[in-house]
Amino acid sequence: MVSNFDRIFGEIKREANLIAPDHGLQPASVVEVIMRIVDIEDRNRVKAVARVHQKIKGMIQDAAVAKGSREDV
Repeated sequence: MVSNFDRIFGEIKREANLIAPDHGLQPASVVEVIMRIVDIEDRNRVKAVARVHQKIKGMIQDAAVAKGSREDV
């Protein structure tokens, strides 16, 4: 039996492999950010996480800045 985590991870990985290259992103990096967001949302569902939306926005901004800095290399 496949766990919910495994199913979600598989779906995200498949989509990242399809879409990330079109945007100049590494699929593994996209999967990592999305899984971190899934984790924080899951933890927030169980017990409120302070400033959850700001944390998620920060994760996305950090990933965007990291992508931009890799383009300069």
